[in-house]
Amino acid sequence: MSELVTTPSAAPPDRASDARPARREHLEGRVGVIELVLTVLAWSAPIVVVTAFTPIIVIYGGVGAPLAYAVSMGVLLLFAVGYIAMTNHISNPGAFYAYITQGLGRVPGLGASLVALLSYYLMGLGTYTFFGAMTSSVVAEVLGGPTLSWHVYTLGGIFLVGTLGYFRIDLSAKVLGVAMLLEVLIVLIFDAAVFFQGGEHGLALDSFAPSSLSSSGAPIAILFAATCFGGFEATAIFREETKDPRKTVSRATFAAVLSIGVFYILATWCLIAAYGSDKALGAATSDPVGMFPAAVTRFVGAWASDAVSILVVTSAAAATLACQNIMSRYSFSLGVDRVMPSVLGRVHPRHHSPYVSSLAVTALMTISVFVLWNQDPLALYGRIAGTGGFGVMLLMTLTSVAVVVFFRRRGNLGSAVWQTLVAPVASALGMAVVLYLALTHFKLMTGGSTREAILYQVLVWGVLAFGMLLALFYRAKRPEVYARIGRQRG
Repeated sequence: MSELVTTPSAAPPDRASDARPARREHLEGRVGVIELVLTVLAWSAPIVVVTAFTPIIVIYGGVGAPLAYAVSMGVLLLFAVGYIAMTNHISNPGAFYAYITQGLGRVPGLGASLVALLSYYLMGLGTYTFFGAMTSSVVAEVLGGPTLSWHVYTLGGIFLVGTLGYFRIDLSAKVLGVAMLLEVLIVLIFDAAVFFQGGEHGLALDSFAPSSLSSSGAPIAILFAATCFGGFEATAIFREETKDPRKTVSRATFAAVLSIGVFYILATWCLIAAYGSDKALGAATSDPVGMFPAAVTRFVGAWASDAVSILVVTSAAAATLACQNIMSRYSFSLGVDRVMPSVLGRVHPRHHSPYVSSLAVTALMTISVFVLWNQDPLALYGRIAGTGGFGVMLLMTLTSVAVVVFFRRRGNLGSAVWQTLVAPVASALGMAVVLYLALTHFKLMTGGSTREAILYQVLVWGVLAFGMLLALFYRAKRPEVYARIGRQRG
């Protein structure tokens, strides 16, 4: 394993661990830039975003909805600048966990790691329930199959994803790549149809005028747009499994933000053009779920609308697989660092995958379905996935601050001031604004009651506090474990 950035305070390895046989503690793979981009973007589920979230952004942002995506993309590109600059100096694949630890210290770092696990768990579980509900509907209504409970499809999805997650990342990358290309293709076909047919009243450019995003709902539109970019931040967690970590992670991160941002902007502009600037808001308000399928039926054909329904299911399945891979690698890093049971840090001798962590994630998801058996799957999706999304925003804000602190303490380390100070400070301010919007509109994000919103907020902040207290405990009682936090050492 390549040398990691460590601090002089790191404790020496204990002799008991030296006496044990050496065990592989790093993952392997041959994932390239394109495969990594498709792998992490599968988590954002683009066709689900266009179908379910873009109409909501139109409701709040009006014809300026494409600009909401553009603003979010700009903030996240600034985030990516500092994120990648720091990546070049940290070889630990722990992503948020590693970066916050290196920048802000082990105590907030361990707290952040548990928030990351909680956030991806909630988003993954919510996506599983969404997958089950949508599959049940599509099989019965589109494919003419039997009507089965969402639980059947959700548990089946967990088994399939768990099987793929057990093996080498290259297999998952191929599956996710195919799923991503299909859903992107159908949306691009729609975009082309609207473009060449001229939409409802021509292809107006008023969506890109700054004044188009000046309504009172614009901040909420930007908030929802920002939540649709999830996934790109996970490029660093696959670092050990790429062909050329430094180049691959850097290129994939920027490519992911740019490609998904342009994709959303174009799709939203064409969706508004399909109805006309004067009618798009009304269409989104009256039937947000049916807005995109209806436009696809009109401009492409009924077959394409059916394809969208099917691809929403495959998109959700791909997102759960991406989440499985992300969660298993976070728990793997914590296992290697001995912060969590060391068994989670085991690597499969043949597949070079974090197979124990992957099995643990599969077991957790399975148990969770049984615990939530009587819940409404779609309502549950909004509440817990929204909470998970908030957790990721919190982590991105902390990471932006960590980047600034990291380079102020160590100097620019050969990077430009733009990369180590200007862009990170700008992204920290931008992410802080987004986080504030999420805090003040949390009930809207999750769709639950005020009581539920408070409980979910307490959960996120409580987990952060618990992780920090756990780090303090390790510092006082188990200094050898404390020294490992945020860095992998055998």
